[in-house]
Amino acid sequence: MQSLQGAQKMKNKQSVFLLHLLILSVVGITLSGCVNLKPKADPVKMYALGPVDSSASVSGQGPSIYVERPNMPAYLDGKRLQYRTASGEVEALKYARWAEPLEEGIARCIAEHLIQSSGQHVAGFYPWPDRSKESLDLYVQFYKLGAFENGEVRMAATWELKLGSKTQRAGTFQAQGVTWERDNAESLVTAINSSLAQLAEAVVGAN
Repeated sequence: MQSLQGAQKMKNKQSVFLLHLLILSVVGITLSGCVNLKPKADPVKMYALGPVDSSASVSGQGPSIYVERPNMPAYLDGKRLQYRTASGEVEALKYARWAEPLEEGIARCIAEHLIQSSGQHVAGFYPWPDRSKESLDLYVQFYKLGAFENGEVRMAATWELKLGSKTQRAGTFQAQGVTWERDNAESLVTAINSSLAQLAEAVVGAN
């Protein structure tokens, strides 16, 4: 009798073990079907301002210029590429980011366009420290800077070249004839580059 009971207990344990094994197998198959082990490509693209073929040298002709930190509208803070709607709403382009803080990219871009367009001697640009006491400091205050859903790109600014506390030259600037293709990040970057190139030419060309 005890022998029969022991055999029955053993049979029950085997049945429970097989049931657990079956459940684990089913769960494992289900999870393997749900989890995609293949890495997904990151859809976000990073963009930087400035001419791609610009020289790395900061030497050139004329008085040395250091590009100070630009003063920009606060809504441009962050790394998203943005545009404004007719109602004033700020929209971000999907999967597009600036590769660096925009104020740093703009300062560098202006410096590179100064070199490329006229061979202007550039002492450096924000956030580099200004190590030259004799360089002219370029200050730019942007009042308009950005793209709009109707295809316009607007850039309006005042600029000032100072030696120490004394203003040497100053002027106002407004980009002309610059457009972009809505929702096209490459088009927006090209448009801002073109506008900043116009700004650099205005600074160099001012008497």
